[in-house]
Amino acid sequence: MRVFNERGDAGAPLGSALGRAGTSPAPTDSPRTRFLFVALVLALTFLTYFGTLWFQFVEDDQFLILGNPFLRSWHYFPRYFSVGVWDFRHPALPDSYYRPLYLLWFRLNYVIFGTHPWGWHLTTVLAHVAATYLVYRLARSLLGDWVTALFASLIFGLHPIHIEGAAWVSGVSEPLLALFLVSAYLCYLRANDHTPPAREWRSTSLTLFILALLVKETALVLPMLVFATQWINFQADRLPPVGLRARRFATSLRSAAPYLVLTVPYLVVRALALKSFMPPADPISIGVVISTWPSLLWLYLKHLLWPAGLHAFYDLSYVVHPGLRNAVLPAVPVALAAVILVWAARRSRPAALALMWLVLPLLPVLNVRIFGDGNFAHDRYLYIPSVGFSLLAALALRRARLGPARLLGLPAIQVALALVLACGMGLSATSQSSSYANRVSFFTHAYSGAPDNDAAKWNVAGLLVEQGNYAEAENLLQGILGHNPDSGYVNYDLGYTYYLMGRLEDAEYYLLRAGQLLPQFSDGFFYLGMTQLRMGHFEDAGLNIRRALALTPYSDDYHFGLGLVLKMQHNLPGALAEFRAELALNPGHVQARGQIAEIENALQPGRTAGSGYTPGVP
Repeated sequence: MRVFNERGDAGAPLGSALGRAGTSPAPTDSPRTRFLFVALVLALTFLTYFGTLWFQFVEDDQFLILGNPFLRSWHYFPRYFSVGVWDFRHPALPDSYYRPLYLLWFRLNYVIFGTHPWGWHLTTVLAHVAATYLVYRLARSLLGDWVTALFASLIFGLHPIHIEGAAWVSGVSEPLLALFLVSAYLCYLRANDHTPPAREWRSTSLTLFILALLVKETALVLPMLVFATQWINFQADRLPPVGLRARRFATSLRSAAPYLVLTVPYLVVRALALKSFMPPADPISIGVVISTWPSLLWLYLKHLLWPAGLHAFYDLSYVVHPGLRNAVLPAVPVALAAVILVWAARRSRPAALALMWLVLPLLPVLNVRIFGDGNFAHDRYLYIPSVGFSLLAALALRRARLGPARLLGLPAIQVALALVLACGMGLSATSQSSSYANRVSFFTHAYSGAPDNDAAKWNVAGLLVEQGNYAEAENLLQGILGHNPDSGYVNYDLGYTYYLMGRLEDAEYYLLRAGQLLPQFSDGFFYLGMTQLRMGHFEDAGLNIRRALALTPYSDDYHFGLGLVLKMQHNLPGALAEFRAELALNPGHVQARGQIAEIENALQPGRTAGSGYTPGVP
């Protein structure tokens, strides 16, 4: 891809405008020098997150990895392409995530590492390191100067905003997306620059685009990136002024067309897998969505510029009634930043291309209603947009000048600032990533950062239940129901808490309520059945557990629970079949194995099952 000067004449490769922008010459540009410095950046990135190899599985990892039967056998591999990510757990519920290659990545990790978290964390960190290298390659292609590209990769690799993508196993979707998305864009640049063989580069770019779509939906921004790139670098020297804008639009659209064509079958396949063309969304007006943008964008701007106090959740809610504090004041710095960035982009094509990578990947996350109130702000959504931020920051860093002193062939101030950034960001990322070490640190840290966020309260309540602190969990859940009584999941969690406490009548009440609010949520019916089993209502228990199985035939413990009901009804052959089904689904289920041995022993001629059996809690 070539950059064009202000007259529209073909010029040097992208980034030659850096010299006109006032940057200093790079040090000796030898392959050995480049290799050593790039390797140093990648090593620093790896070392920053090396400590995560001792971390455990947290949050969604518990379900997507430890409780996901689809990862335990290649038998389920075709299903990765025909269902959503959460189909294994709740196939009857709406799903927004069609990510077959994300599941394939998990399957490969499961084959290699089993359920040992260190290996999963290792591959997650390596994916981030690989993404950092691709950012270097992208910066070299767009900015030209390899030192500027080095600074961009340094900022990207060490920026604490990437903690969710590098320290949390389930967050690996972000670096995986970057690997395919940036690679597809780089191949597009090679093809557009007519680098032989251009046709092969274009085909490779389109193939990588498809793979990126199968990792995460955000890859749909690639056609926009291609269109914007062509628009910014449109060659106009041989065109008459009449119809110039129309020609520019047509040329840009022609470049993006192959990618747009591929999105059509992808969207169809995705809709068939998820049983919907549009993801489920909250019924809020477009006015509320727009009113929420200033506070959301201000949060993201702060975290890009000063990534301190990062948490898994934030106390942001839909702005239904915009006012001074929740709309006007946040809009001021956002508008100021927008003016500065547009001004820079109008003066420099490299800055315009960098801004393109910041803004376009941010557009999907502005549709806040698809994430739910209180759950639309997460740092991981900035993983791809931070590519553009890193390019812009590197351009600014290369313009820094203070006196004639030089170090490593560069102005000393640039080297000093790079070292300060590396130390500051690296230490900050290492320190803040410690909250992902285990479930206790994760949920307590998330709650401390967003004590008014219902999602944070709900999650920490689950942690308290695991710790046996039922009273405090009950208070948190009752507090949420106080202002949101129709939350099916909170009703379920409260019912499950009462089930564990032995308050069976209360458990039955809230689980019945959860079933009314979420008639397709299988866990609610399963634990309603288990509650009724403990109450001695065997018929009702069997009906509800069978209903749960009908909704989700792959969930752990469901067959085991039904086996307990049948055993209490003295239907030993039926119970044996259910326990065997559980063991086939989850070979590590020790209780099912024990029940099979007991019943097989009881069914031997001349023997009967022991009486007075009390079912355990799965």
